[in-house]
Amino acid sequence: MTMVHANLDRRSFLSVTSSAVVLPFFGFGILELIGCAKGDSLASPAGEQNNSALSRRTSIVSDKESGDPLIVSGTIYGEDGKTPLPGATLYVYQTDATGNYSTRGGGDNRNTRIHGQMLSNAAGKYEFRTIKPASYPGRKIPAHIHAYLSAPGFPEYWIDEYLFEGDPLITNAERAKLQGAGTSFYSILKLTRGSDGILRGTRDIRIERCSNNCTRH
Repeated sequence: MTMVHANLDRRSFLSVTSSAVVLPFFGFGILELIGCAKGDSLASPAGEQNNSALSRRTSIVSDKESGDPLIVSGTIYGEDGKTPLPGATLYVYQTDATGNYSTRGGGDNRNTRIHGQMLSNAAGKYEFRTIKPASYPGRKIPAHIHAYLSAPGFPEYWIDEYLFEGDPLITNAERAKLQGAGTSFYSILKLTRGSDGILRGTRDIRIERCSNNCTRH
């Protein structure tokens, strides 16, 4: 498995590892595999799995899962950021409401207990139902949802984590490293609670072709 320096910029990393399965990074460039046991293997890349059973909407938790119910939705666009992209695979995984990845006490990379994937429809739409994750116990890292994106002609790569507005662990320095503030592409979601008690947030995504000219969202 390729070892990557923790300070390597994500876009530079993409340019040299376009076809590799990589360890998850936190969105601000810090390698974070909190609780991941040595010897655990990565799940198969989303782009290599059978997409025939996928739809644009999925639920990655049961109705009995503890925590605040959350629905995240959005549109995946092509490289121009304007044309909806059908057939893109979005793979997500996260901690539970206690900040842990697995009920067995340790994370196992992408194949955590709470994970799933979806396929954007003809309008580029995607949606997943989950619970709002908690931050890692005893760590000053904001709560987040990891995500990988792929599509025909676009090798799988990881995108900035889904973060949540109002999280006191998101610092100004960390915000400055994220682009798209004030737009639908911003990875810090503003959540609203509906009359049904469910939190909802929206994030659009622009796919990138891995090259030396990769640009941020």
